[in-house]
Order: sequence, then C-alpha cells, then structure tokens
Amino acid sequence: MSSHIRNWEIDQERALQAEIRARLEVPHRRAREIIIRGGVQIAGKIVLDPGFRANIGDPVTVNTEPMKIRTALRKNFEQEMKILHKDRHLLVVHKPAGLLTVPTDEDEREICLLGEISRKLRQNGEKRPALFVIQRLDRFTSGVLSIARTPEARDRLKQQLKNRKFERRYVAICQGRKNLDEGICRLPLIEDPRTLKMRLARKGETGKDAVTRWKMLEIRGEHSLIEAYLETGRRNQIRVHLGGVGLPIIGDSRYGVTSPWISRPALHAESLSFHHPITMQDLSFQVPLPEDMKLAWEAVETAS
Repeated sequence: MSSHIRNWEIDQERALQAEIRARLEVPHRRAREIIIRGGVQIAGKIVLDPGFRANIGDPVTVNTEPMKIRTALRKNFEQEMKILHKDRHLLVVHKPAGLLTVPTDEDEREICLLGEISRKLRQNGEKRPALFVIQRLDRFTSGVLSIARTPEARDRLKQQLKNRKFERRYVAICQGRKNLDEGICRLPLIEDPRTLKMRLARKGETGKDAVTRWKMLEIRGEHSLIEAYLETGRRNQIRVHLGGVGLPIIGDSRYGVTSPWISRPALHAESLSFHHPITMQDLSFQVPLPEDMKLAWEAVETAS
C-alpha cells in the first residue's frame, strides 16, 4: 500500500475537516485541501464537503497526496450523474447535488452538467454534440432534468414549459409543520438588486408571477417532508416560496435554515413528466432521494 494512504474507522461525531486534522495531525487548511481535492473516501465514496459528518463506524480512506481539484470533482460527479434517456432529439439526465447545470459567467471553465454530458458523448464517438438546456436546477439541488439535442426539440420543449405541460415534482425536508395538508403559493418573486437574491415582492413592487403547489407527505416532530410542484419556473422559486409559507428548507443557509444533518438545501427534483418533443409520446422519469437526504430525514426522526 502507498505511504500516502491512511485507513481508519470513525469513532466520534465531528465535521470531516476536524476528523482529518486530528487524525493526520495537520493544520485545518491542509485538512480542507485534502478533502476538496478528493483525497477522502467515506464508505468507498469520495466526499468533498469539509463539513460532512460521517457515522460512527464508517470506514475512512485518505490519500494525503490527492489529485487535482478539477479531476477530483469530475470523478466524484461521474459516480452519480446518469443519462436516463437518450435519442437523437432528447436527453434526460440525473444531476447530482453540487454540480452546476451550465457554467457561470465568472468561470466558464468550471465543471458543469452540460460540459460533462458533452464530454461523455464525445467519448462515445460524437464529434460536436449539440445540447440545449430547457430547465435548470440550482447547483445544490439534485434530480432529473431534460436537455434538447436539436433546435426543433428545443423550441417544442420550451413551448411545453411555457404552457405548463411539464410536471416537475420535488421533495424537500422542511422545518415547521402546517395544519393544512396541502396548499398553493402564488406570491410573486423579485430579485433584490443589492444581494441578487430572489425574494417575495412587497406591496407596490411588480414581481414575476410564480406558482408552487405543495403537499405534506410526512411529519416528524417539528419537521416536514414536503412534495412540491412547479407551475412556473422562477429562479430559486421553491426555496423562496416554502420559506414564505413558514416551511423553510433545512440545509439552506440562503433562503431556509441551517441544519446539523445536511450541508446543502434538502431539495431534490424527484420526477419529471412531459411529451416527447417530436413523437409526442408521454414520458415520465423518476430518481430516488439521494443518500444525504435519506440520512437527514432519518436523523430528523431520531431527534424527534
């Protein structure tokens, strides 16, 4: 075994960065670098979040001389990113949490779903695959989305989206509970020019129409498992709307509430239904809750 590899089992609850610092006897900065460069595996899976909390007994493997950050990110996302449907007009894919849908203006070279799908198609022999994003998911939202492969498919899918023919079902873990089993939030949204955050429009402001249907699936103590459907597709819509009706998403430091159980917004695009843009065949896709949300919901039950 390489002298750079260390193995042990978790024996106390603490953030991964603190675990690596203590075990390897290195500064916090070095521990963080090892993690974000993909040097740490928990139970066989690369973990890139320094704040991650493993379970007692989980096996840990650490490479103290890990790969470059970009390579580490790509390797980690490849484990979860999946193409669920592929034909000459359409792709349906499963995006893991932490991966941008498209590159940002700040760094066009940043790893993103569109770039990784293009890379995968080129590896399979396609020279210049055309890809058109129809819908986006926030960086830290996991789940299913569609990508058009021809201009005709793009235009027809966008028309379906505009006409609310896409059925997009999300699942969220929220803090709070309601007497109502379900509801509709129709509060318009506006972007704050100072913070660039989306927020509910105030009286006298002209916001963009936004409609979110929600339903209570399960209650555990003071937390709820919520099913949400988008009727419009504004940026951060579900996160803002659920917070606005008193059901903030846990793990969401921007619009919801922080949580000891999950380090990203506990929001997952579980299913997507629409018509094929060319054949008009009914299509429906579903992906299960990711492991971090399953563990968070189990932790809620234990704490209740």
